[in-house]
Amino acid sequence: MIQSFPSRIVLELTPLCNLACFMCPRHYIGEKDGYMEENLFLRLVDEVAQENPKAVVLPFWRGESCLHKLFVPLLQYAIDKGLRIHLSTNGHFMSEENCRIFYQCEFITFSIHTDIGYQNALKLIQNKPKDSQTTFQISFVDTEKTTNKYLQDCVRDSSLLEFDSVRLYKQHTIGGEFGKNGEKKHQKRHFCPKLVHTFVVSSDGYFSRCNHIWEPCKEMNLKESSIKEVWHSKIMQKIRQEYPDKHCDPCDQWSGHTCGEVWNKKNGQIIHKIFN
Repeated sequence: MIQSFPSRIVLELTPLCNLACFMCPRHYIGEKDGYMEENLFLRLVDEVAQENPKAVVLPFWRGESCLHKLFVPLLQYAIDKGLRIHLSTNGHFMSEENCRIFYQCEFITFSIHTDIGYQNALKLIQNKPKDSQTTFQISFVDTEKTTNKYLQDCVRDSSLLEFDSVRLYKQHTIGGEFGKNGEKKHQKRHFCPKLVHTFVVSSDGYFSRCNHIWEPCKEMNLKESSIKEVWHSKIMQKIRQEYPDKHCDPCDQWSGHTCGEVWNKKNGQIIHKIFN
């Protein structure tokens, strides 16, 4: 069941963020600064391009990727390698160079937490070049003020304000901990798909079993190992064999309900889906 090489690879450019959203687990992790070294990013991108060129690369994790001083050249390198780039941004860094990168990605989601982010996302959509194939999503978290302020404007518009989709996420953690909403206890647990297809590299080269486990594993570092070596390592085998261990057990992401809701356009209609 485990993929021979992951099809979703998270490469965290930085855990730094210019915002301090109240529900974000960043408040509860140890690493809150640092940037991925250029050589490490390039080498990992080269490995992905060689081992699984159809894989999705997500150059973000716990922070705002646009804060990396080499954001543009690093992403352009991955794009030029033909990789599928999916990016999340809060919409505060909309330089001409950054926008050029956004329009080349396969998928961009604007995670809206401020008025500035919302207005900038609208501007980017309005100025989308005709040759851009990027899918644009705008997303909200159900406990935030900006959600109450802007979500209905998006979903009630017949064209979703020109976004391809609108997403409403449930609050993933309470006090930095997953599973506090208690919904998972009513469902039979299945093996988490993240352990099947997703690999996460922190900005300092360590790895995490999953993008929802925000404290990386310190037993192996990608500065000394390849993605493939860690993916098939005894450490990862042990994590899968013992699933759900003490780290995975509290998490409820496997159930799907925290994915929330999505509104998509299909054949001229708006399709509203509630996950799980």
